[in-house]
Amino acid sequence: MHARHGIAYLTLVAPNVQPASRHPNGVQRIERVYIAVKDVAAAAAHYARVLGVPAPKMERGTVINADMAIFQLGATALGLAQPAGPGVCADALERSGPGPFQILYRTSSMDACAKWIADHGLPPPARGIRNTGEGAMLVMPEHACGAYIGFVGPA
Repeated sequence: MHARHGIAYLTLVAPNVQPASRHPNGVQRIERVYIAVKDVAAAAAHYARVLGVPAPKMERGTVINADMAIFQLGATALGLAQPAGPGVCADALERSGPGPFQILYRTSSMDACAKWIADHGLPPPARGIRNTGEGAMLVMPEHACGAYIGFVGPA
């Protein structure tokens, strides 16, 4: 257990880790985790101090309809999101208050992922276009243990 700027954290070390197996939904890795906040600029400044990195520039998330600060931490990113209007982020903030609300996975095939979801009796995920122009799918909280589960990748 360590502390940095008043926030406790754990450093996890996993020797002899086996590589991940291939899943039929094509998921390769976690792309991003999102945290809903009420003031993205203040939260970004705080996280920048804690992480010891510069605060990222603000951008607009089109799928979750939020103003975002994305901390790129290697292949995975941490996104702080403040609602820009009605939508996923606003719903999450209203329902649960500030905190984690979505995990976004990189998949090798959006079609394989959608098929796996359908084959397991879930409704088709909502589709959208990210601010990068890339397609995205979103499984709603009522079908994903209370969190939004997103997928991005090629068709």
